[in-house]
Amino acid sequence: MRLRGHPAWDRVAVLPALGLLLVACGSGSSCATSPVPASCPDLLVRGKPYVVWRAIPPPHALQEVADATYPACNLSDQCGGDPLDGDGATDVWRYDGVPRARAVIGFLENSRIYAVYVRRGVDASTLPQP
Repeated sequence: MRLRGHPAWDRVAVLPALGLLLVACGSGSSCATSPVPASCPDLLVRGKPYVVWRAIPPPHALQEVADATYPACNLSDQCGGDPLDGDGATDVWRYDGVPRARAVIGFLENSRIYAVYVRRGVDASTLPQP
């Protein structure tokens, strides 16, 4: 039984929820994206640009050589861009027989797939095959 003059809280709570639902449903209709620039590296290791060379099977043993970040420009083609604004970090590991300044092993962005990343300017054909 309700008293006259008192708000019906059950109805009042429904209105904001309904409004949020309508806003959420309509918000995805206009998403501005841009192509990933060719100058955008796949990975930055100590500030130096690296590009992915190839995916590899999981290595048997890993030796960490540095921390790296995925540049925000890599996600410019996705709605919302990079939620971490370029602060997505990962470890990178030694690629056997190759100095870190030439190539490293890391995860492909947003995955658990291992890949060899080659420093920009290094000829990948001069590296040992994985």
